[in-house]
Amino acid sequence: MDYKHLELCLLEFGNGVPIFKDSRSVSGIEVDCFRKYDRKGCSKIVRNIYGEILMAYSDGEADPVPIFEHHTFPEKTGDDGTNFNLVLYRKHVGRNTPHGLPIVFQIKVSGSYYHMYCTEEENRKVLKFKEGIAPTNVEENMKNIIFYQQYFDGTYFKFESAWACGWFLCTEEKNRLHTFALKRAKEGNDEMIAVCLDNVL
Repeated sequence: MDYKHLELCLLEFGNGVPIFKDSRSVSGIEVDCFRKYDRKGCSKIVRNIYGEILMAYSDGEADPVPIFEHHTFPEKTGDDGTNFNLVLYRKHVGRNTPHGLPIVFQIKVSGSYYHMYCTEEENRKVLKFKEGIAPTNVEENMKNIIFYQQYFDGTYFKFESAWACGWFLCTEEKNRLHTFALKRAKEGNDEMIAVCLDNVL
């Protein structure tokens, strides 16, 4: 956030001390702003309901794409492009996060860092990676990189997009491959949005 241009307004006096708040949140307009809470994050292996491991696949020319692969040997899960750093955020000015924990997925591929984001192409919501580490501050126009971590059941989680409410990260079949995609979940729990997080050994 550019604090030089942050507009504050006086709300009230508490015990003789003036209380100020971001004017954007007082005007009646809901604006989501997030700040990195955990600088290190935590490394996780991401699996789908088939036990396949999510990886950021790159051919060395274009940005990586998120696909699932079946790894027979556990030691292969430490390969470059499979250890995701889940970076935790919190909202500015003490707002709560009823949707879950704000998370950014960050990954290192071939020596470069990338983070995942949502966008729209040909009237379809898609997932992509952009180069760079997860930013310290995430403004309203950048919240397509934020996903709310929620419980799916006792084993799995689900991740709702902050940019597209009601849309969740999911497993999608494409050209005989399972890819990481977005889908609008209907009422009830759709197992295709279930995500398992394993600790990196």
